[in-house]
Amino acid sequence: MRFIYRYKMKYGSLFLLFLSFGLRAQIKPALFQFRTDTVLQWHYHFGDEFSGKKVDETKWYPRYPWGGLLLDQSQWAVPEMLSQKNGWVHLGAKEFGQKTAVPNWMINQQQAQELNINVKNDSIYLDYLTSCLWSIDTFRYGYFECRAIVPSGKGLWPAFWLFGQNGKDEIDIMECKGERSNDVHIDIHLPQRKDYVKNSIGLQKDWGGWIRMKAPIVNNTVIYSGVWLPNSLTYFVNGVPVSHFAGDFSTPMNVIVNLAVARDSYPFNPGPDTKTQFPADYQVDYVRVWKLEPSAAKQMQEFAQIDLEENGWIPVKKAVLKNKIGLIFPKKDLQKEQGFVSLVPTSNDTYFVQVNGSGAVEVSAWVKGIEQTKFVTEIAYTRGETILGKDISIQLKDAPRNIELRITYNGKTASYFPFN
Repeated sequence: MRFIYRYKMKYGSLFLLFLSFGLRAQIKPALFQFRTDTVLQWHYHFGDEFSGKKVDETKWYPRYPWGGLLLDQSQWAVPEMLSQKNGWVHLGAKEFGQKTAVPNWMINQQQAQELNINVKNDSIYLDYLTSCLWSIDTFRYGYFECRAIVPSGKGLWPAFWLFGQNGKDEIDIMECKGERSNDVHIDIHLPQRKDYVKNSIGLQKDWGGWIRMKAPIVNNTVIYSGVWLPNSLTYFVNGVPVSHFAGDFSTPMNVIVNLAVARDSYPFNPGPDTKTQFPADYQVDYVRVWKLEPSAAKQMQEFAQIDLEENGWIPVKKAVLKNKIGLIFPKKDLQKEQGFVSLVPTSNDTYFVQVNGSGAVEVSAWVKGIEQTKFVTEIAYTRGETILGKDISIQLKDAPRNIELRITYNGKTASYFPFN
């Protein structure tokens, strides 16, 4: 969706690590991507666990850099619609229905004239206030992930996406609509129609589309992610591969999460109806960016505190793709993908194991070839006789520096030395 400014917009509890007195986390986050032909280790590069009381403006712009005012759709993304609580950032949208003062530089005077909008004294009538986080840093290649709950309600439009420095390249990892409970929209945008690909009968088609999952994703906690490598882009929903694009993008990109309100007769219509509940709340647990290069590794500035009431950090019920669109689902490229396992620090010496995929995981600790069972703890969560999920923690407080962790996923094992 392109606006007059040539920008594309999409409207989709943790502890703070105090660094005083030289305190540093002794263990680093690690992420392993399991494929049938290999295991890739990713290194933590950027992220936000949203553990503070307000948005960290050393990481994020709390609005679109160009202002975020959409005259034609009568809405404005403002910092006041952002809040943080209990390790989640809340991106809000609400009905406004009144005039408000807007900085003059944000107002496209020509567009206001064309739309016959009164902008006297820089005061504009708005139907909605919405929200956005736009990363200050830019990134070229990596694994990008966001764990979130998208709200239900007709016309609500949350997203997680990347936008290029050239104002043209775009990767839409997730766009949802509140009225489409099982659907996620993925897309790309490139100049010179490089986002067109040939379908099975040789016709040029615009790459992207709606993907349907067997289980609802709206109002559920879901991990949306994408692996962007040279000439390769793969999308995942809860670790399940849902699409692949064989192409590339020319510039580094900002990471964006936002909540907007779709409007009738505009992209991603329909808009809200009388049953849509406002204020709406798009909840984001974390955003993380990982790199393959060890030299890009950085420390987490926050510790993740896992909510054990969410049926375990490793749920038994897995995401399943219901429909596969041939244009964006090349089976040959995606059948090798198995899933992701993250080691997430929850203190200076404790990991929680996070699985993003449909496989089973086992973790063990070893010293000089001898298994050390005391460092790994697994807890199952049940309702009656039904296992809802489980949590695996690794406590390394008294572990020797040469301890080895072995992460086995779908029968394939990765080795990791946390103190190296």
